[in-house]
Amino acid sequence: MNRRLNSYITIFYIIILVLITILGTHASIPINNVPLQNQTGQINQVELILTEDEKQWLKEHPVIKVGSDPNWAPFEYRDENGQYQGIDIQYLKLIEQRLGIKFVMCKEKNWQDIIQKSYSKEIDILTGINQTYERKKHFNFTNIYITHPISIFSYKDITHIRDLDELSGEKVAVVDGYYTNELLKTKYPTLNLILVETPRDALKLLNKKKVVAYVEGMVIANYYINERNYKNIGIVGETPFSYELRLAVRKDWTTLHSILQKALQTISESEKEYIYYNGISARADKKFNFRLFFLIIIPCLLVLLFFIIWNRKLSKEVHRRKQVQEALNNAIKELKDTQTHLVQSEKMSTVGELTAGIAHEIKNPLNFIMMGMDGITNGVDAYEKIITAYEKMHTKLTEQDIIYIQNLKENLDYHYYRYECESLTKSVQEGVENIHEITKSLNTFSYFAGKEMVLSNINDSLKSTLVILRNQYKYNIEIIKDFGDIPDIRCYPGKLNQVFVNIISNAIQAIEDKGTIHIKTYVENNYLKIQIKDSGKGMSKEVLDSIFTPFYTTKEIGKGTGLGLSISKNIIDEHKGNIDVSSEIGEGTEFIINLPIH
Repeated sequence: MNRRLNSYITIFYIIILVLITILGTHASIPINNVPLQNQTGQINQVELILTEDEKQWLKEHPVIKVGSDPNWAPFEYRDENGQYQGIDIQYLKLIEQRLGIKFVMCKEKNWQDIIQKSYSKEIDILTGINQTYERKKHFNFTNIYITHPISIFSYKDITHIRDLDELSGEKVAVVDGYYTNELLKTKYPTLNLILVETPRDALKLLNKKKVVAYVEGMVIANYYINERNYKNIGIVGETPFSYELRLAVRKDWTTLHSILQKALQTISESEKEYIYYNGISARADKKFNFRLFFLIIIPCLLVLLFFIIWNRKLSKEVHRRKQVQEALNNAIKELKDTQTHLVQSEKMSTVGELTAGIAHEIKNPLNFIMMGMDGITNGVDAYEKIITAYEKMHTKLTEQDIIYIQNLKENLDYHYYRYECESLTKSVQEGVENIHEITKSLNTFSYFAGKEMVLSNINDSLKSTLVILRNQYKYNIEIIKDFGDIPDIRCYPGKLNQVFVNIISNAIQAIEDKGTIHIKTYVENNYLKIQIKDSGKGMSKEVLDSIFTPFYTTKEIGKGTGLGLSISKNIIDEHKGNIDVSSEIGEGTEFIINLPIH
């Protein structure tokens, strides 16, 4: 009993220590004033190697003028003493130490003034800046050193904004000169952008409901929301964009750009994490709240007492919940499997009915056109023979008749239409044959044998699939067909068509410009093999390990269900076969389907 009591007391002291730590973050020393290397225990992990030219350049330029936003906490801002603080400033301090140079901060009123001075080369480098088309005219940019998401903020009675298109025509606050201003002006021209000078100004307008939303980095907006205690403002939506922060160097100082790039590479991951997490938690203007501390201790004591009394009961409850969780996980897995099969069945039924219906609707008028074309072709041939015969006999006509016929030919463009009719009938005939090929492919593609397997030729299935998908690849992808002399196999043709559509469609989407898809069929070791290899962008090992998992997808929301390859694997399993897949980034992907020959 004493041992258990001692354990509880130890737990209590741990809770108190955690509370002190949490509350103590409100009294953190500003990160600028603490030597970073002493806290992390890390020195730069990558050696800084400068060329002789770079060393000489630094000697000739010992002072570099830096522009940082005075109102963009916690990344860069000026404190109440007018000194620059923040995450970006800590990166500068490390670079300053490692290069042995001096950065001088230009203390302009706002970001707009800083940008203008940098364009006129009164400022040498800028911190925490996104690369844009316009800015690339004036600066060289280093690699990204911080990325953080851009979100949509509004008053909390607006529960959710799905995307920026929903704000079309509405007043949206952005800071003048920020990346968000240029981004929204270009990507979403229907937004009514309200330009402000600082993030504080934007939140002030939003708090008074003079704008519907404010688009800003999540960390930045939350910093000023907490500072001003705006309880009615919060995140209501996400955007597909992020701040990708870099250092920008004036265009004519290419040597400095190279030096800064090397210096950034010496900053270790642990140093980066320390700078970031301390930067977003630091509040130099807050003091330790002892009253809050003691107000929390009493409830903690009550919680500890409750824990002692109910410890044994909770242990049993935890065990019971583990059992329930295991059962729930099994149920979820069964539900996913069932859902996958239902989606597969519904897809097959819908696709089969749709393609069969389309083929039927096309076939009837096509028959009329084909019969009509036979008559037109025969008629044109007959007219041609008669006209040729008349032309041979024109010497027996009077001179006046000959002149009349020649004038008539010229007025009616006889020679043009005589040869044009022959060309047009050939073109129409080719078009009719193409439509006939498509309807034949639709019928082949839609064939579904129900519960019974039937004999079918896989080459015919692949040909019909390629006809169905032709519009997706005809402009930029070469299809290399290497169909072998293979036997018919017993299978569900409609289901296999669905497999081919899924794999070939993915191959088409993986080719971003021009490329090839090689489809080969052959027999090996009593297995019919279908090899589909593309020259696309390929997949990483992590993606490759998950592609057959139900609902897993790397596509954007709304562009893929993550069921295509999972369903394909189930179909091949149903045929007692298997799918092998291999892929490398930049080298493409290869699927090999193995079907037993019965």
